[in-house]
Amino acid sequence: MINPRLLLVAIIWGINYPVVKLALSDFLPMSFTVVRFFLASFFLISFMMLSQEPLSIDRRDRPAFIKLGVLGITLYNLFFMYGLKYTTASNSALFISTSSLFAVFIQAASGRERVTARIVTGIVLASVGVIFIIRGHGGDLTFSSSGLFGDLLTLVAAVLWALYTITAQPLLEKYSAVKVTAYSMTAGSILLLPIGLYELVRQSWTGISFQSWFALGFAAFFSAGVAFTLWYQGVKRIGVTRTIVYQYLVPCVAVIVAVFFLGEQISMLQLLGGIAILVGVFLAQSKS
Repeated sequence: MINPRLLLVAIIWGINYPVVKLALSDFLPMSFTVVRFFLASFFLISFMMLSQEPLSIDRRDRPAFIKLGVLGITLYNLFFMYGLKYTTASNSALFISTSSLFAVFIQAASGRERVTARIVTGIVLASVGVIFIIRGHGGDLTFSSSGLFGDLLTLVAAVLWALYTITAQPLLEKYSAVKVTAYSMTAGSILLLPIGLYELVRQSWTGISFQSWFALGFAAFFSAGVAFTLWYQGVKRIGVTRTIVYQYLVPCVAVIVAVFFLGEQISMLQLLGGIAILVGVFLAQSKS
């Protein structure tokens, strides 16, 4: 059974790729990232206040929130962005998708979740689907020594995303998904600030177009604020493994967006890849 909220997350993140690409025509990468997550943090904390959710957290849990922010906001964005800088976009998309595999291995090794043969089959099938979509789009998967550094950085980013998803589970047993997202994002944003300070100072704020500001707003409020919260709601309700496989749907959405809004043609290999991903995600949702 497909979870509609996590399907919405995949749709938002799929749309987010071309949106961020548009924004980066005016924004420097790190200045965009820092502002994005600070705005998302402010949005979520404001939502908590408006909904009269208590803002307090147990003092003993503060290190866990900081750890979560370091993993999923600070370090993940650093490794992902610099990994993309030193490798191809195709390699980056492929290696980021391996976060599901890492999550399954970690969950199985720790005994936190029962990983069935059907789930593994679904994840492998979805992984093959990602490769088909990349190759069908003309993506060149190359594993050369010149791109090795970027590949390794991106693999680390994939592990960090898996850990970001897994590490939240104990906090989600005690707090709402909104609170876990808001405070971990705030902690990660604060730690990201010194790293992005140089670009924030160099950023030409007056030269940013309306379209780029709109793209920033989408990336902050929808892609970060709303989607990250729904992601953690998924972890809370159906567990890490069945949540993280929805990340495979993101490239499917990205292809559809490119077809309808960018006028790109869909290839047969991409179509087969999309079917493989959909079947894989469906299989991974099964509890049998």
